[in-house]
Amino acid sequence: MDFEQITYEQRGKVGLITLNRPEKLNAWTPKMMAEMRQAMDAAVAEPSISAIVVAANGRGFCAGADISQVFAKRVEAIESGDDNADAATTAAGSRSWVDYLRTLPKPTIAAVQGAAVGIGVTQILPMDIRIAADNARFGFFFVKMGLMPELASSALLPQMVGMSRAIEWCLTGRMISGVEAKEAGLVSEVVPVDQLLERALALGETIANNPGPAMPAIRKLLINNAHNDDIAAVQRSEGAALEAAYRTPEHKEAIAAFMEKRTPNFAALAH
Repeated sequence: MDFEQITYEQRGKVGLITLNRPEKLNAWTPKMMAEMRQAMDAAVAEPSISAIVVAANGRGFCAGADISQVFAKRVEAIESGDDNADAATTAAGSRSWVDYLRTLPKPTIAAVQGAAVGIGVTQILPMDIRIAADNARFGFFFVKMGLMPELASSALLPQMVGMSRAIEWCLTGRMISGVEAKEAGLVSEVVPVDQLLERALALGETIANNPGPAMPAIRKLLINNAHNDDIAAVQRSEGAALEAAYRTPEHKEAIAAFMEKRTPNFAALAH
């Protein structure tokens, strides 16, 4: 597939999406998000891919929204009385980005180097795993632009790092190091920048070697139950998922492999 603002390729069992506007520090545009979704759809449609890694070309992950292509055009449209002033964002489906990622049947991993600010960081909050290079920096810069957080980040960020820390990060708009981000729970690990992509792909391969049907079911349980105070309802959803899992060939293969003292061959069941 040919894209203008990203690249897409398969690396083993992993679909690799790379933001590719290095001359603009990979500044976000509606087209970039639309292309990311097309690449993710392609990864989902490919049976030999089991995980998706989102990385970036150049010294920064994403410098936020491209001011000339997003903010300036929106202000101009608003001042002209254009009722479709928000069309640039809506056209790319960014308002459904969170739902799209959370219902994606294959797990997503964001690999961040350099700066990830504004929508550059909020677009990866709904992804399943975030890892950072040792030179990564995160900034919730909305206050500095006179704007508010978006892409459900006003809910997702406090859930990840706690309310007090989320408010401090958003009201100061300061840069957060990868180490601080890990301590707060925004990312799961920090690795040397020259090992970032290798680590992200290895993590994707590790995930890909597990039973395919179990992964979306586990992700759905965790996402839906994370803030559910009804423990009985949580257990009912777990029970229903388990009942379905008990009947899968993958579970039967896992039991057989254990009894036969061998490594389970889940890949053979996927074809």
